[in-house]
Amino acid sequence: MPADAPQPPPADAPRPPHARRRTALVAGGVAVALLAGGGTLTALAATADRTAPTAYWAPEGAGPGPERTPAKVPANALTAKLLPVPDGYTLGPDLEGDGNDFYVSGDKAMEAFKAARTGLSTTQRAERDKALAELKLKGMAGRSYQHDPSFSRDSGTTFEVQLTQADPQALGAFSAFAKKLIELAGEDRKAPRIDGFPDARCALVAVSEERKEKAKEKEMEKIDALACVAVEGDLMVTFRAYGGKSFDAGKAAELFKRQLNHMKSPGESV
Repeated sequence: MPADAPQPPPADAPRPPHARRRTALVAGGVAVALLAGGGTLTALAATADRTAPTAYWAPEGAGPGPERTPAKVPANALTAKLLPVPDGYTLGPDLEGDGNDFYVSGDKAMEAFKAARTGLSTTQRAERDKALAELKLKGMAGRSYQHDPSFSRDSGTTFEVQLTQADPQALGAFSAFAKKLIELAGEDRKAPRIDGFPDARCALVAVSEERKEKAKEKEMEKIDALACVAVEGDLMVTFRAYGGKSFDAGKAAELFKRQLNHMKSPGESV
């Protein structure tokens, strides 16, 4: 875990169960929970905090990390559905070890899901494997984005997109569960609606607080996140944006809408 990532609370100050569940659902990724199957949701929520910690926060005003040349992602029909890096943005941080611009074949993704340590029982693993088989997973692709500091002062917000390509009928069956998952993850605050995509769902989540050091004092800064999901044909798109005090959920939702428009009409959204 990066040194500046949020640290877990001390043992004598456990988080409330509802807060722990919200964080686990979003940190684990909507797609992973969906692909695991509805019957395994509780087990995933209970174990995600311990087995898959996720760094949400980037220091306010911090610039991009050291420049490096990422591995070239093979161009194919699925990666073409990812929103190209828009003007004013750059590629963001790695997506949980997969890089900031990745593609995984259906077979490789299936292997990864089955090998994941989720703390599931034998029965739950069987349910998960059955759900995976029914999905007929074709592939997954993802990309992260950040504001280009030369265009924007907001370099502390990160945006993540992941596409899952699978059997349309199976994804349709998952869409109802996706909406319930988003509602469970969200808070009472009103999340942005995605104009033109009435079936897309988003939720606002106060993920955690990050301790910031100052000269003679410490302060806690809230980390806000917007989590969204939508199903279009044989594609499920999951979107996550998060940041500190400069986080703008409305602008984050606009980027999600651009991704959805790009899936329908490539080349017209950038």
